[in-house]
Amino acid sequence: MKDYDLIVVGAGAGGSTAAMTAAEAGMKVLVLERSRYPAEKNVGGFALSSKAWRDFPFMDGLELPSMRVGRRCIAHFLSPPPEMEERFSIASGPSRRMGYPEARDFFTVTMLRREFEGFLAEKARAAGAEQRFATLVDGLVRESGNVAGVRLEGGEEYRAPVVIGADGVMSATARLAGLREKWRPDEVISACAVDYSASRERLDDVVHEASFQAYFGPGMGGNYLMCYADGVHIGGPGVTNSLISRLSRTRIKPARELLDTIAAPPTQRLLRAVDAVPREFQVHCVPWMDHMCTNIYTGGLMLVGDAAGLPEPLWAEGVWQAMYSGRLAAQVALEAVDEGDTSTASLARYLERLQDSPVAQEFIDGASLRQLFEVLGDPQASEGLTELAVDLSVNMFMSAQEPKAECVARAVPILMENLPVLMRLLGIYLPMILEAGGELPPQFAALGGLAAMFGGPTEEEARP
Repeated sequence: MKDYDLIVVGAGAGGSTAAMTAAEAGMKVLVLERSRYPAEKNVGGFALSSKAWRDFPFMDGLELPSMRVGRRCIAHFLSPPPEMEERFSIASGPSRRMGYPEARDFFTVTMLRREFEGFLAEKARAAGAEQRFATLVDGLVRESGNVAGVRLEGGEEYRAPVVIGADGVMSATARLAGLREKWRPDEVISACAVDYSASRERLDDVVHEASFQAYFGPGMGGNYLMCYADGVHIGGPGVTNSLISRLSRTRIKPARELLDTIAAPPTQRLLRAVDAVPREFQVHCVPWMDHMCTNIYTGGLMLVGDAAGLPEPLWAEGVWQAMYSGRLAAQVALEAVDEGDTSTASLARYLERLQDSPVAQEFIDGASLRQLFEVLGDPQASEGLTELAVDLSVNMFMSAQEPKAECVARAVPILMENLPVLMRLLGIYLPMILEAGGELPPQFAALGGLAAMFGGPTEEEARP
């Protein structure tokens, strides 16, 4: 039996960040990973937001073959099936009002998961963490009521005063510790994706820095397309249909919806333009919580990343959350081991600090903003908003077909015709503005009353 200061179960983004943090602080760390190498289970890529560069200085040195920096996002709004052609699109660069330099420079960096998790695992190894791959944990060692180590398949035991469970959505450590048997159906979503190889040169010409794109429309609940240096990744079902399914307790068919998205003419044109060839189909579960989990620690054990249910509640982004929680758990482990107290009461500081962190702040309004996707999931409202955007854009800015004055004069009737759905949107955003401490000028008070008329809260009701 070997003794360590910290055992980390899982060598993904959260586990390797935890191991690196602890090893750099001088802890004796063991990482146990069931796969033969990091991210063995998938070929595909992902998008990492600029928050990772804000929070982790070592990210400045990241150079991976598959990386593509995303400085433009595009939202495509499609017509209803069977046509599913593009009716309206919005393309934007980063806002100059963002609160840190990286966010003003780029949205995301897309890359292959196996490259990125390999990078983090190498960082942990270089810091001094011991790593064992192709190793399955199937039991926990307990001592005086606390978790005090792990038991491997075959009976071999390793001891440590703290164990960090970074073993993903189907976390065995969460189950073995008695924190959670399994997720409830309303706490997870199923996601399907197809990953393609593609021509780097054609992606540079066709996509360039617009590496994250979303598709909206009746029956297409916010599916995404992202491009990295030499590949394309299309995922679904979107959050709209996942949310509508949850609200109505009906079953959706994620694989069918993904194939419909891929078959849409705009998607097909892009795939042809970059010589895309499918190379992987994947299906997985993602925790998708309305509120941040609190049952994420017990004596001698803390959960991080997907194991703790931390993906943010709008787009289910999870890699930065895993890294942040992994680092925080390692810092708490170091303190607790130095103090000689790894009890449940001692490790409660992990939850407290997480609740004060940017990870928890994502849960404040993220779930509320899902109401926007309820609107987009309503076929009539979705089509109405798309046509509203088309009508306003054409009549106010782009028309050469009719006299300009006549076109501009249509703006007010267009807005009045769509007032109910606009007030639904106001009813979503107004409470969020007020909860974040924003103030509405007096001249906007009437808007709050109109929002209430169409189903949204008044300003007083919206205040926390």
